Amino acid sequence: MRFKAVAAAAVLAAGVAGATQAADVSEQGAKDLFNNLTYFLPDDIAKSGSISVKPAGSQYEVTYDLKALFDKLDITGFEISGLKPLTMLAAPLDSGLWNVEANNALDITAKSKPGSGPDTEFRYALASSVFKGVFDPALHYLQSADLQGKGITFSTTTSDAGVQKNDGTIDSIGYTLSSADSGEAGRLDVKMNGGLQSFYDKISSGDATLAEIKVAAIDFDAGVTKLPLKAVNSILHFVSEHKDQKTLSDADGKALKALLMDALPVVGSFDESISAKDISVTTPFGEGGLQKLGYFVKLAGPAKAMNFDVGLNAAKLTLATGLVPEDYIAFIPDSVDFQIQVPDLNFSALTEVFQETDFSKHDGAEAVDAKLQKAMFPDGTVTINYPKISAVSSLYDVEASGSMKGWLDEKDRVSMKMTVFARDLDKTIAAVQEAAKTKPDLSQLSFGLMMAKGFAKTDTDGRARWDIDLSDSGSVTVNGQVMK
Repeated sequence: MRFKAVAAAAVLAAGVAGATQAADVSEQGAKDLFNNLTYFLPDDIAKSGSISVKPAGSQYEVTYDLKALFDKLDITGFEISGLKPLTMLAAPLDSGLWNVEANNALDITAKSKPGSGPDTEFRYALASSVFKGVFDPALHYLQSADLQGKGITFSTTTSDAGVQKNDGTIDSIGYTLSSADSGEAGRLDVKMNGGLQSFYDKISSGDATLAEIKVAAIDFDAGVTKLPLKAVNSILHFVSEHKDQKTLSDADGKALKALLMDALPVVGSFDESISAKDISVTTPFGEGGLQKLGYFVKLAGPAKAMNFDVGLNAAKLTLATGLVPEDYIAFIPDSVDFQIQVPDLNFSALTEVFQETDFSKHDGAEAVDAKLQKAMFPDGTVTINYPKISAVSSLYDVEASGSMKGWLDEKDRVSMKMTVFARDLDKTIAAVQEAAKTKPDLSQLSFGLMMAKGFAKTDTDGRARWDIDLSDSGSVTVNGQVMK
């Protein structure tokens, strides 16, 4: 069931999954296009009538019958209405590529069937969507794509000990994709970007509003190099053909291994960034928000020593006094930056492990994971770097960097080296001492800061500095002084 749903969704997203090379439009061309459209799908879905193709002038009209698809997927517990067919036009070019385009709208409602649980209703509507792209049948892949959607509404209503509702809107969404040959057969460099404008979500219970969430915009940017699309397509086709087999024959196991080996390394590099701006949250307890929230992830480097980086940053966090006591408002950071890195990951180990694995036998996922762990971390340790951790407000300016090492077979064994900087430490201590007059629980923090000041060194730029060294034996030194 899960594979059927994933495969069907993939075909709907791509629009077309294969095509003839001729530019002429004919009945035979429609049959060939249908066969390629259903290339990855199980036979029962392919023959369900959920996809049809017919000539339409100088192009083909592809119809996706959502009702037939959902009926075949046999989704129980819900009655679904509004499942109107979606259409896409595919025009073959003399070059062997295809122009594809579509203009559709959606308005689907799903209601729980009586006796299947709490009364639940879900609605998703898209007023209009325009899609254009260029498809490469040799790789079963869209070389380029542009999707624009407007007027999105969604809602859920649950009646269980009261009526719980969630109502949301999005003014518009956009998505673009471009790709280029990476220089290796069957592999592409791919770039994707897009976002949404004016997100609004209201959460309520009965007549009471529990929360309202607003986001002015969310944008994302992603890229991947040396993506082995041809090999991945072959693996998907293999899975489709063998989905009902509990075990693989020796021949099929060797065939799967060959396909997996052809797909390695999975990527040359990968990067993704997401940013949201002007976020606000309103609750009965008060309001809060962020001017900006960002996230990034990056995987890069040679296959034997790749670095995995993750970062999170936020700016202009605001919280109402109903959520945070007034005495603490000034200590909320204006900006936060958190970055971590796992260095020297040996992704070549995947190749080594797959070479030793017999896919016709059940070695077990745990056994394979153990082999991967040993191959990727041969000395039994994992290092995590902290390139930057910082928090800044009107009362403090703190920054730290360093690294930590952990032993995989000894969960409590760690070592760490960290350097911490603080600007205007006296100003911070004075603010904490003043707040402690009305908030006694801050007295301990004030005492701790005074002790830290006593161990601090003054850096060349005037900041207080602490070089902290935690050994795997448990001893700690700060600026060369042993702590007991």
